Amino acid sequence: MGQRMVSNLLRRRLRELATSERGMALPVALFAMVSSMALAGAAVVSSIDVQQGSKRDSGSKSAIAAADGGANLATMRLSRYANSLDSSPCLAESGGTLVTSGPAADGWCPPVIGAIGKATYSYRVSPAGPLGEGLCGEYDLCIVSTGIVDGVSRRIEMSFNESTLGGSENEEEENEEEGSTTGGGFEGLVGEEGVELGGSAEIHVGIGTNGNVVGSGNSHSVCGDIRVGIGKSNSAKQCTTGGFKVTQGNVNLPPVSSFMPANIATVNSNNRLRVCVATNKPLDCQKDTFTGKWSDTDPLNPYTRSISLTSKSLTVSGGDYWICSLNMSGNSELIMRAGAKVRFFFDTPENCKLPAGSAQIKMNGTSAIVATGNQPSLGQYDVPGFYLLGSKTQESRVELNGTHGDNEIVLYGPNTRIFLGGHASYEGLIAGKTVSATGSVVVENDSGFELPPELQPPTEEEEEESTEETPGVRYFTPQAYVECSGDAASPPNASC
Repeated sequence: MGQRMVSNLLRRRLRELATSERGMALPVALFAMVSSMALAGAAVVSSIDVQQGSKRDSGSKSAIAAADGGANLATMRLSRYANSLDSSPCLAESGGTLVTSGPAADGWCPPVIGAIGKATYSYRVSPAGPLGEGLCGEYDLCIVSTGIVDGVSRRIEMSFNESTLGGSENEEEENEEEGSTTGGGFEGLVGEEGVELGGSAEIHVGIGTNGNVVGSGNSHSVCGDIRVGIGKSNSAKQCTTGGFKVTQGNVNLPPVSSFMPANIATVNSNNRLRVCVATNKPLDCQKDTFTGKWSDTDPLNPYTRSISLTSKSLTVSGGDYWICSLNMSGNSELIMRAGAKVRFFFDTPENCKLPAGSAQIKMNGTSAIVATGNQPSLGQYDVPGFYLLGSKTQESRVELNGTHGDNEIVLYGPNTRIFLGGHASYEGLIAGKTVSATGSVVVENDSGFELPPELQPPTEEEEEESTEETPGVRYFTPQAYVECSGDAASPPNASC
């Protein structure tokens, strides 16, 4: 083959290589495969990041739920064992059993640890009473709870103030300055869910509620401080002299069950109101004084546990009674003898087989409740106590519609609606789920009157002595909830 022919053949082959697409499939396929693998890898990495983020979010939500669960358990225990906090500032667990305790070395109550499903919680509570002062800032007690799920931790703090009926000291100070005989330095008329005033009702004590204070008409008057619930309002007519204030704040009433004797159903003074069928049978029969004929009727029906007084006088001095209802009419009187400490505890309407809306205390006519031991001039302020368990499932009521001038009473029923009417006056304490005062009702107090020990926290001196037959109660109302930053800290509420 000649040189010319070889040269022409070489040029033709180069032109074919330059214009032909044969041989490109393999590199293109390789490039596409590499690109697909890169995209798939990015998707896998992104999916892993999303899954890890979702896991963190889920763990974070579960952790705060566990922290809330621990705080709610601690709150429930504070309520259930309110009377134990009288003598001991802390509750702790020992071998799965709740026990009273003192503070740990850091000044806080010992930690309590538990589990909710796969989550765990640990909570700390500041000591109740003087030992806890200053640990929770402006509040009386706080709970710090930490929840942990899948290594994710969240921490929250709930703050509480002690629930007492003691309002501001404004009324007491004003009374001391003016020499008044009315208006104690505490909330003497309390309706936890609301207070209504009408007619020409005169209130000479502090009023407290977590709801609204509603006043109708212009004839009623309130010569005392008024506390309404947070975000609630007052429309009652307040006295223009005395410097009385309207404030906001929530206070939950301690339940009667928190201080009622546990054995009240079997250990009580009911037999003192029963007729004797033989000498001292039943035990302690006819020990109280009744102006009616014992042979005709007992003041107390032992089957319905109801006391009925119609134009009769009953003088009691036996201690604690366990009844269902009290009905007074005509010119009947219930008298607490001087030197006695008398309390009437009322069972629930359900246990008493009472229809919904039945009045467990009902007063009409010129009937009255008085205490011969209530002698303010002698510095004696003993009055009988009426404590109603009430009901959370059906309406329970108290209806006081008498026209007797003076009644001396501590009436307390956080689950009971209280209606005051007629023309009577009441000295002591009126506290219920709601309170309605109409007519010409007067609620007042001598400036020296004090709440019974079961309705006020113990003083520091009483805590040291711990000799009271009737234990005090420490009950707390939630005020604030915050989430803390960071994990467990020292002190427990650091960064909250």
